[in-house]
Amino acid sequence: MFLSVMVVGSNLPDADVLYSFGSGDKLAYLLEHRGHTHTVLGALFASVAMLVVCAAALRLRRVSLSRRDRAVLVALALLAPLLHVAMDSLNTYGVHPWWPIDDRWFYGDSVFIVEPLFWASAASLAFLLRSYAGRGFVVLALLAALYLALTTGLVTRASIALFCMLAIAMLVLGRYADPKLSLGVAIGLCLTVTTVFALASRQAASRIDAYVTTQLAAWTTLDRVLTPLPMNPLCWEVILVQSAGERYALRRALVSLAPNSRLRCPAVGLDRPTTAPLTPVALTDTPTVHWHGEIVGARDRLRMLAATSCEAAAFLRFARVPWSSERGNARLIGDLRYDREPELGFAELDLGRASRCPRFVPPWVPPRRDLLQR
Repeated sequence: MFLSVMVVGSNLPDADVLYSFGSGDKLAYLLEHRGHTHTVLGALFASVAMLVVCAAALRLRRVSLSRRDRAVLVALALLAPLLHVAMDSLNTYGVHPWWPIDDRWFYGDSVFIVEPLFWASAASLAFLLRSYAGRGFVVLALLAALYLALTTGLVTRASIALFCMLAIAMLVLGRYADPKLSLGVAIGLCLTVTTVFALASRQAASRIDAYVTTQLAAWTTLDRVLTPLPMNPLCWEVILVQSAGERYALRRALVSLAPNSRLRCPAVGLDRPTTAPLTPVALTDTPTVHWHGEIVGARDRLRMLAATSCEAAAFLRFARVPWSSERGNARLIGDLRYDREPELGFAELDLGRASRCPRFVPPWVPPRRDLLQR
């Protein structure tokens, strides 16, 4: 029951996909995923629901728990959903945990949205879990991470080697060490991975800030979106959101924290055609900063879209890096964070097609309220 509470509770906040993704409405998914279920209040509701189900199951089986077991069960039920919200807060997608008191988005900008080093840190579970299904799932996750690392081109050879060594070390520890020691090391490694990426994020921010100070002094930086490459705290994709008077600019770059080493950052994904009309950046690359396109637009256009289109106004409650353009009869709006293809992706809308206003718009504060305000 303890294990089930942690497994179910750690995934329960993502139950919002049942009514967001399942509706087939892209805008509803963008607004509702990581919505109310990804808040402290939503997590507490999930905890209470799990405890009610556990109490019913115990009564049905006529099992009574000791005071200690009850305390552990309550603690795990509270921890699991909150752990999910906390880990989701580490990346660029963001959460708004303090709803309904505070409807702003919070972004950690520290960890890739699917970080395989966490899986390698937990590899000892392949020997510690009792069920063969659970053990097989752990092994399958490790093999999937290795396959994706080898085929996507996003991961350097050094990062793959680090992943393999970490996974093998944890498998050996799980096979031969005391279970409590193995679990303690696994938890410690997960915390270490998080800390390393968080510190590296600060270093990447400092590198890009130093460049902006000397080369883009006429622009005010409103936000910088930082995403590390998988398994690699030395390579970061950075998107600058800047303004100068009534203009705003979105500039995308790859920042390396080890420019002179063999750990060169692969630019796979950043050189592909995008839906957004990116143009070359008229700035000089350095061993640390490599530019990969920009968009310069008018803030008035964003304001006009927000005022005249209910779809655009709702979309801007999600978009952290918004852009807009016209392509033939299409009036496009999107979020540069997730633009990786020339077709419309999950974070791009065509405002020119026949549509209707969303039936329910959550109260999230637009991330780019600073661009929308006069």
